[in-house]
Amino acid sequence: MIPRIAVLQDLSCIGRCSLGVAMSVLPAMGLEVAALPTALLSTHTAFEGFTFVDLSGELERIMAHWRALKMKFDAIYIGYLGSIRLIELAERFINLFRAEGAHVILDPAFGDNGALYTGFDGTYVARLRKLCEHADVILPNVTEACFLLDLPWEDSSACAEHVRAEAHRLLGEWLQNVLITSCRFPDDRTGLICAGADEFVYPHDRLALSCPGSGDLFASVFAGLMTLGRSVHEAARIAADFTRDCIEYSMNCGDHRWYGVDFEPMLGALIRRIGEENA
Repeated sequence: MIPRIAVLQDLSCIGRCSLGVAMSVLPAMGLEVAALPTALLSTHTAFEGFTFVDLSGELERIMAHWRALKMKFDAIYIGYLGSIRLIELAERFINLFRAEGAHVILDPAFGDNGALYTGFDGTYVARLRKLCEHADVILPNVTEACFLLDLPWEDSSACAEHVRAEAHRLLGEWLQNVLITSCRFPDDRTGLICAGADEFVYPHDRLALSCPGSGDLFASVFAGLMTLGRSVHEAARIAADFTRDCIEYSMNCGDHRWYGVDFEPMLGALIRRIGEENA
């Protein structure tokens, strides 16, 4: 049977991010996707004047219907939520629909560059920290990891190492790995640090371009690979390489990159790589 993954995050009508990325990437990887939009936005949030509708009420009705259908999922991937009520619904969703042995991958998505996104505060972070306990892998960037651990942030390799040393405090019965993205390394390199059951570091050269939605692209590929049975290390390595290749490709795409990472022309290469490594 085709593995089934549920994805809970917002949907932006314009811009490659969140659910729009997941709904493109995961089916291409051979997965059946059940989509639960947490909010509807006219564009992603880098555009000025975007509209926003909270869909928590509709999520409750969808969940009730799926429960009546006795649905279960081989994996659950949770991204941007945006409110305490949506965090509560996400936790309830995990408890109701997590199949035995299913992965739960959580991308906290609440801050970057040392600051919280607009509309978030310490109460939101504290409640999201409780949700992390129900995942088996979380994917915070360095900023988010600092907030989750109550640590000061700075754009340095020393900060990344400090976070790595303290990340074990987040681990628990379910949460086995904290995979920290956007880490600064010496010699102007960037990359990943994993703390927990699978300890590793995966650096690469820093690119000059920053694209909206690159974190969502990484998280979608990672979640897909975990659902297909890859290890945390394999999934992180392939997802990081693919995201970097897509950003590098986007550097030649002019202003179009404002809409997000140009990943669609690169999906064939991702599928070929997955197939070659499966051979």
